Amino acid sequence: MTLRLAIAALGLAISGSVFSAVTISAPEEIAILAVNDQEVNAGLFRAKNNQYKVDAGETSLSVRYVQFFQHMNGEHDVVKSGVVTLKTPVLQDGENYKLALVNAPASFEAAKKYAEQPTIGLFNKNNQLLVEQTGANTEAKPWLTGGLFGRAYDLTQKKTAPVNQPAPVYTAVAQSAVTASSPNAVDQQLIQLWKKASKVERQKFMTWLAEQAQ
Repeated sequence: MTLRLAIAALGLAISGSVFSAVTISAPEEIAILAVNDQEVNAGLFRAKNNQYKVDAGETSLSVRYVQFFQHMNGEHDVVKSGVVTLKTPVLQDGENYKLALVNAPASFEAAKKYAEQPTIGLFNKNNQLLVEQTGANTEAKPWLTGGLFGRAYDLTQKKTAPVNQPAPVYTAVAQSAVTASSPNAVDQQLIQLWKKASKVERQKFMTWLAEQAQ
């Protein structure tokens, strides 16, 4: 990346005019619990098509499969999985993405089995699958124990050993998107580093940039 591009990216970050964001929507069967291990407060009631703003770049989404079933006798059941952590490819600024169940169950019995190892997929605006993650991770998360309904989400009550989910499966579409947008990805990394830097670190870097421009 050239010095001019670096200065431009930093200038945008300093001005605050650009905080890269993307939109991720989720159906009512997928509850987004946390983004990069930061708890998401979705409230008591969830809409049928929730939308969330997240930073551009790679993101870790902690989600849960939840589905309501109304039986013929008037009774109902709620099927709920453990936490599925999906690591996205590089998400592009301003783009829209959506989460969806892969091979979603159609019946209550199938849903109970599906909840043991749900598969969550991330799709781009062209409905192309970018990555899918199968399996729930029972490793304790600090944000699972907090909040009004924290106990219901607290997987540490289980006596079984933590289960690690398998590796995510990234498609060719996601890989090509990363290759095609690698300069932009570098810009995003630079902005993220700037946002995390302390005031002293920023002053030192700006001094160094000024010296390079002379």
